[in-house]
Amino acid sequence: MTTELAPRYLAVLTGATIPELLAAAAAERGEAPYADFAGEPVTLSALAEAVADAQRGLAALGVHRGDRVAVMLPNHLEHVVLVHALVGMRAVWVPVNTRLRGEPLAHVLTDCDPSLLIIDPRYAAELAALPRGTTQAWVVEYGTGIAPWRQGDAVRSVLPRPDGDDVVSIMYTSGTTGPAKGVQVTDRMLRAAALGTEAASTPRDGDVFFLWEPLCHIGGAQVLLLPLLRRVRLAFVERFSASAFWSQVVAAGATHIHHLGGILPMLLSRPRTESERRNVVRVSWGGGMTSEAWREAETRFGLRVRECYGMTEASSISTANVAGLGGGIGRALPWFDVEVHDEHGRPVPDGEIGEIVLRPLVDGLVTPGYFRNDEATARSRRGPWWRTGDRGRFTGGALHFIGRLTDSLRHRGENVSAWEVETIVNTHPAVAESAVVGVPAPEGDEDIKVFVAVTDPATFDPAEFVAWCGQRLARFQVPRYVAVVDDFPKTPSLRIQKSLLSRETSDAFDARRRMPSP
Repeated sequence: MTTELAPRYLAVLTGATIPELLAAAAAERGEAPYADFAGEPVTLSALAEAVADAQRGLAALGVHRGDRVAVMLPNHLEHVVLVHALVGMRAVWVPVNTRLRGEPLAHVLTDCDPSLLIIDPRYAAELAALPRGTTQAWVVEYGTGIAPWRQGDAVRSVLPRPDGDDVVSIMYTSGTTGPAKGVQVTDRMLRAAALGTEAASTPRDGDVFFLWEPLCHIGGAQVLLLPLLRRVRLAFVERFSASAFWSQVVAAGATHIHHLGGILPMLLSRPRTESERRNVVRVSWGGGMTSEAWREAETRFGLRVRECYGMTEASSISTANVAGLGGGIGRALPWFDVEVHDEHGRPVPDGEIGEIVLRPLVDGLVTPGYFRNDEATARSRRGPWWRTGDRGRFTGGALHFIGRLTDSLRHRGENVSAWEVETIVNTHPAVAESAVVGVPAPEGDEDIKVFVAVTDPATFDPAEFVAWCGQRLARFQVPRYVAVVDDFPKTPSLRIQKSLLSRETSDAFDARRRMPSP
């Protein structure tokens, strides 16, 4: 299945594979910058040479085509080299979230069953704490110095001939409401993700993309490929830091930032700084912005927001809004068809809410399936359409996100979208972040419990907060329970992991009793 696409789009989606793109970029513009980390630059030719060294070293470690290699490392240049090396060897790169602990970490390692695990020593204690037999992988620790995958010069690495539909990675979903699933990602899907990044962020030659997101998330991985498609440079850091963000961005000369995970609202809640005023960022691209934060971010930071939508299972980005506020999550990219369906799989009229579904207009842009989980794969497919599990509606051709199908609850006979309630709650002047869940109600259905991280817990009054909600939400949407938290458990993309939030009510203010519940 193909469609009429602009020649360049079609060339990226059906042409050279990732290792071939790297080789071509290094040959054609080798001295051009690829990235820098902590002031350490690397050119395209230097990257290609380092990748070749790493492939020899990985071969010496016994890595072959098809081997699953789990990688639990923070962001740094050697990590980037390792990713490119594994993809080029056609080993299966399994990025592991460095924040995982206990059962979630055990689940990923057990599920992917890697032959090799490369881990930073700072996470070794978490690995040792897992139940015996969690993984049979050969473990290689790497922190500083010469990486083990750069010490195999005597071994000749014979690279397999790449195909666009080779599975090159298994990326575990965020698992916000349940156990993470391993999404099989192909070479073609990663190229489409990078092309989607380009469509959403509209770069120019010489632009600098600031990369804070961990490489275990598609949002970070896809940006690694952008300098192979466009004349741009990456500037990346080990992890996101709200306090250091603008100084890092200014030092890098960054023109583009990524706002997945609500980082812009976090930054908006902080005092203004001199670094913030000196930023030259032109575009913030990503997902999850409310209208209020969108407007304030553009005014305060002097940039343009580019909202987009997608999922790892479908090459990361399916729609993009470059028109501005009011356009929701945008229109379908030229290589996707996007619709909103009812529960029977029929398109709904413009303005009505249903499930967002999509189908590729070029073969191979949707995952071949969840790793060792045919049942979950079958649930997500309906004919040619991939079911996203998200609710949305079209208005005048623009898609608007409403919330997760599974992130809703039923209160007093009404369906309540947690996302809709959170969107309002997050506009409260004292609330930095929130999460809504359902808890069992004595009369049946569910009561609404909201967790809030607030700017000043000492002055926050839950009763006044609930009254404030009552003036802005429908009666059936107003939370009964309010729990104040210091922080939230989060995924690599800084999404709140609701599956880890307590459904108990003893830790919360009870609006019916106007006191903490007993």
